[in-house]
Amino acid sequence: MKINKCFYIFAITVVVAVFTACSQFEDTVTPSPTVSTDNPAVRFVPNNTKSFEFDPSGVMSFTLQVIRNHSSSTLEVPITVVKNPNNSFIIPEKVSFEANKDTANIIINVNPSAETGVALPIELSFEDQYTNPYKVEYSDYIGVVSLIKWNNLGNGQFFDSFSFTTSSAGYIASVKIEQRDDKPSIYRISYPYSVAILTAAEWDNWIGGNTQQFIYFTVSSDGKNVTWDKFWYTNLIYQGTAGQYIKAYLPSAINKTGDAKSIVVYNSDNSIKYFELYPSFYIDGLGGWGLNEVDLAFPGYDLSAETGFSIIY
Repeated sequence: MKINKCFYIFAITVVVAVFTACSQFEDTVTPSPTVSTDNPAVRFVPNNTKSFEFDPSGVMSFTLQVIRNHSSSTLEVPITVVKNPNNSFIIPEKVSFEANKDTANIIINVNPSAETGVALPIELSFEDQYTNPYKVEYSDYIGVVSLIKWNNLGNGQFFDSFSFTTSSAGYIASVKIEQRDDKPSIYRISYPYSVAILTAAEWDNWIGGNTQQFIYFTVSSDGKNVTWDKFWYTNLIYQGTAGQYIKAYLPSAINKTGDAKSIVVYNSDNSIKYFELYPSFYIDGLGGWGLNEVDLAFPGYDLSAETGFSIIY
């Protein structure tokens, strides 16, 4: 009974302590920031491009669009520069809205002295008095710019044995081939999967997938093999089903073997004759067709003469 009595006294002490703590607790509410009814709510439009690449020998500028509320009068809004490494960008001090206009443009120029071959971040914002944190659009902009010089090697030929053939014919795309000046192991080609060539290859209702501006390739340090950026799009969708994009994957990107099959073939003078590539044609979540040969012939090698396939520009 002595033990039980001690336990009972202890329990009463705990209950008293709990009620004492509750009586001392004050429920506080921190109000959300208020926005005045005449706040212009200046913000960047969502579809502003976030990544740019420029040739340092060409025009280096881009335009960002901003919007506002209450557009009846003129308005000038200071631009806050959050990131501008080594003054890589020439940024105006303010953005100006004309009366009865709810949009305005900010023109950003890249400084000719900006570093090449690296990613240059840029971040801009507006002061709180001009913004509304409850808007879906953001009052800050975050982007990246790269200055890269590409050397034009001329026109080559691109043949995809999966996408550019029928039971009785084959087709070849003419592509522009460029080599990166500061990293000569990197090449890029203009996008070959045009509607014209896919129509000729009888894909019909499968056309209309994602596309891209370039396809990039990297030659290994020993000069023997070729890789690419995980996958490239083929402008095809499986059976016309939205979202089921057919992609040409680097095999290792989907845990498949076969990267080593993609090789560089050289001429007798050690110039590149062609890339012999073996991407895995695949649909995310569904499966694919395995490795299929793709050839990229460099200028000077006529792939169409060897295969007899037609070139479609």
